[in-house]
Amino acid sequence: MAKPLDGIRVFDLTVAAVGPWATKLLGAMGADVIKVEAPGGDQLSHAVPPRIKGDSVLYISANHNKRMIELDLKREADRAIALKIVEKSDVFVNNMRPGAVERLGLAYDVVAQVNPRIIYVLASAYGRNGPMAAEAGVDPTVQAFCGWCSITGPEAGRGEMFRHLAHIDLTTATTITQAVLEALIARERTGQGQRIEIEMLAAAMALQTTRWAEFFATGMQPRPLGSAASTTAPHQVFECEDQRFLAVGVERDEQWPGFCRAIKLPELSADPRFVSNPLRVKNRAALTAILQPRFKSKPAAWWMIRLTRERVPNGPIMAFNELRYHPQVRQNDQIVEIDTPHWGRLSVDGLPWKFSGTPLGPIRAGGKPGEHTAEVLAELGISDHSAATGPK
Repeated sequence: MAKPLDGIRVFDLTVAAVGPWATKLLGAMGADVIKVEAPGGDQLSHAVPPRIKGDSVLYISANHNKRMIELDLKREADRAIALKIVEKSDVFVNNMRPGAVERLGLAYDVVAQVNPRIIYVLASAYGRNGPMAAEAGVDPTVQAFCGWCSITGPEAGRGEMFRHLAHIDLTTATTITQAVLEALIARERTGQGQRIEIEMLAAAMALQTTRWAEFFATGMQPRPLGSAASTTAPHQVFECEDQRFLAVGVERDEQWPGFCRAIKLPELSADPRFVSNPLRVKNRAALTAILQPRFKSKPAAWWMIRLTRERVPNGPIMAFNELRYHPQVRQNDQIVEIDTPHWGRLSVDGLPWKFSGTPLGPIRAGGKPGEHTAEVLAELGISDHSAATGPK
């Protein structure tokens, strides 16, 4: 049975996490992704620990579902080979520093002249205009610049970085994937390819839409609130007797009486300070001072049973070693195991979508740098590939 992107070929000139993760997702949907690297591979990814058998986990995980080739695009002969591959491709994805791909001779006007139907993606940190256009960006610096660090951290404390280093990287990657799919649909209608620009900064700001809405509505800078939600209360994490943390969310006023029954404080539901969500938000500190000692009196599982019985949303803070084997994760294939030729059997993230009519996968390990060069060039009928495989 055909996959959603069967027959689509991707010229993948990407580095680090933003671009490689996007093309990995396209590969999961059936696209033939050809990862084009300089001799020695993607050094940005290879440098990131930890490693499995000498290779970076980032490099391995961001390059599933691809075939790996090496071309020295600083050499005219290898650029000519690259353009032959482009001619037979549908999508071109690049996330190097602005100006780099143009210096390598693969600017949009050059690529589009060879293949007018190409979907050409340029991803950057801050955008290709403005005073920061030429700057490279990594996840932590973009987190700081985009305002994220000003709203993250303990209540009344200084802002903090979100601890998942690649959160904005991978958010930008999924934005790239979405844009490619949209452009492929547009090409079906018009017959024309196009250039797409995507910025990490824009993707990061989109993640904060609700907080921006608060700012525009009130004119006030949203402040860090620790685990608490800014618009509903109680909606935060509480420490329990067994030192486990439980997330609880009273999202609607109808849930408030049930919450009070669950924690065996029914009289709290009529307290004038807390009878509506706006009042609970206003008096959050006083409410938290009442609730935290209460949760500390019983273990997390005890509270979960009572809250669930009253239909109040709740859940434990899960560690990776618990989540990995949780039946909800296992039975939905959200973590799967794959056999790889170079790194043995690996546990990896599962497919993020399930299609009933055009099944995806299976997830395949990418390979070592340049491993598929001869195979890909022969398959595409590029017979004179000595420049790509000979001495550099």
